[in-house]
Amino acid sequence: MSSRRANVAGGTASAGEADVAVDDDARWFTSHYEEAAATIVDFLGGVHLSPTGKDVADIGCGDGIIDLGLAHKAQPRRLVGYDIDLDVQDVRRELTRAAAKAGVSSELPGCLDFARSEPLSIPAADASFDVVITCSAFGHIADPAAVAGEMRRIIRPSGTLFLQLWPFYYSAHGSHLWEWFPGEQFVQLRRSVEDIEAVLRASPRGPTPQWSERMLNEFRSLNRITLDELQRALLAGGFAVRLVELDTPTIDLPAEVAEHRLVDLAVSGITLLAQPC
Repeated sequence: MSSRRANVAGGTASAGEADVAVDDDARWFTSHYEEAAATIVDFLGGVHLSPTGKDVADIGCGDGIIDLGLAHKAQPRRLVGYDIDLDVQDVRRELTRAAAKAGVSSELPGCLDFARSEPLSIPAADASFDVVITCSAFGHIADPAAVAGEMRRIIRPSGTLFLQLWPFYYSAHGSHLWEWFPGEQFVQLRRSVEDIEAVLRASPRGPTPQWSERMLNEFRSLNRITLDELQRALLAGGFAVRLVELDTPTIDLPAEVAEHRLVDLAVSGITLLAQPC
């Protein structure tokens, strides 16, 4: 249940490449600890809902940086990050290291914890959370309706789901591979899979030599969910969407994508709040 970047071990880099990796790590930490966490708090605040003093679950927590930001900014009573690709000791160690490197307290908040989940199940009791959040995970989940049902199971009847998804597969940046195709939009619709794989393997990028292969695996795992399919999955899982913000930038549509639905091409992402129904 995750698509957030994980730490990739192994490999060596030259001095110049190491400097770039350091800069990328700093930007990554800031964008998630500061910006993403603040977006969640502000979006919930728009409907006068605060995570402060509440029980919060993050489904698809990845490296946990957003959760650390939420723990510091919102001060929930309890915040548990769940992910299928998670070793609790590793994520706590790496999160502590990243926080210290960024000048944030290297001691993790007592309210923050992590747990490994299964692809279609979350190890939590029924009705045990007031707020469930999930960021950039629903584009990778094999069975979105089943996972939505699990989130419905663990949320309290009066609870709120915060869901963010960017980018949708059929949108301009839906390949997630802009590092390898700078300035090129709709790569996933205009190029063959074989061509995409060849480009990534011929032009390694990222913090380690394994990064291209990891991103290829991420690309292959995309479930190609659309806006309509996301709504149907949430309804099937037991949620009714109550507040929506769409990301709909101005884009040039190349002739090769004309066969696809305009709403799928034009909507890059979504942020929403939903309630159990």
